[in-house]
Amino acid sequence: MENAFDLGVLRTTVLYLRDQTKVVLNGQLVGEWADSLPGAIAQCCSPTDPVEIDLDGVTCADPAGEKALLALWQAHRCFVCSSLFGRALCAGLGIPVEEGGR
Repeated sequence: MENAFDLGVLRTTVLYLRDQTKVVLNGQLVGEWADSLPGAIAQCCSPTDPVEIDLDGVTCADPAGEKALLALWQAHRCFVCSSLFGRALCAGLGIPVEEGGR
């Protein structure tokens, strides 16, 4: 199809728990969605509060998605993941991941 285009969809759920904030990502960590993620998390989460990023629902990531994950890690965010894709993605970027977290 000549006029076909790709849409990446990323659902972000923010859970404000008693002792931490948990951000659950589902879908494609790509393009503009990925570019806006670190800023969106910074707006809803204090830099001093513990924030856990759950990557179990991420299905793919492009270079913008990898850059977003690195920015979140550099902002001292904690990553949790039990999916093979999420663990491999973080391992490739040198980001430590905690098992599970759910």
